[in-house]
Amino acid sequence: MAKALAGTTLEQWQVNVYQVDEGIYEKLNHEHIVYPNWIVSHVADGHVWTTTNGERHEAREGGVMLHPPFLPFSETSEGPGRHEWLSVQIQTSYNLDLFQLYPVQPVVRLLDPEAFSAAFRSLLRTWRGEGPFRDVALTADMLRLAALILESWDANGRQARSGAYTAKYDRFFPIIRFMADHMERKLSRDMLAGQVHLNTNYFDRAFHEAYGINPMQMLRQMRLSKAKRLLETTEEPLSEVAQRCGLGDAAYLSRQFVKTFGLTPGKYKAVIRSAQTNFMAAKE
Repeated sequence: MAKALAGTTLEQWQVNVYQVDEGIYEKLNHEHIVYPNWIVSHVADGHVWTTTNGERHEAREGGVMLHPPFLPFSETSEGPGRHEWLSVQIQTSYNLDLFQLYPVQPVVRLLDPEAFSAAFRSLLRTWRGEGPFRDVALTADMLRLAALILESWDANGRQARSGAYTAKYDRFFPIIRFMADHMERKLSRDMLAGQVHLNTNYFDRAFHEAYGINPMQMLRQMRLSKAKRLLETTEEPLSEVAQRCGLGDAAYLSRQFVKTFGLTPGKYKAVIRSAQTNFMAAKE
């Protein structure tokens, strides 16, 4: 089973950690990826280009990419690399998002990448472990990582992210959150438009203007992204993964997965397991 959501409050911050993992690849070509929470991804090895709403940024080794929730992004790399990444939400006690309070640029050059990696490894051990104080340790580790990002951002001049990363998507937060929370249900265009009290055709056009894809395309991307994460982190049968993601049965999930990622779910899972095994063997 996947780890349960961990969250606690330490002083004024509420921290919810949803996923912690390492990504190892020979080449990278992710397009229109959507997550319901912030994605923080440290380029421990490699050289990546990331694009959001047509704005392109370069992330070299020692850089951290920050992807806002519900905003589609792409990442490409022509060579091998390794990312230390996590999905997180950090809010003040009055529900203000940390990265709204501090509008950190899309790629931050770390002052001390080794310190960040050490803190990440601690977070990863805690995430994979058990114990009565796991939530407290997760919060402490995550806030340490956040502090390293903010200190680096401050030292580099506090350059703020552009409107490409903040404009237009607040309006549809409720509907995207609805999709994320009800992914296993059968959701129609009319049902989604009704959630925000808009005509279906107008809703489609306004949504496409804000995100570059229509709501059903985003829902499909969200479902496939969730299926991909479940394949990476659980041993659930494909039929259960399909049901949890609202993708019908195993056969339909397989067809859509191949169409999007170029591999069957089984082959993808084997590649991930092999990469993880080879990486751990190389470290020993």
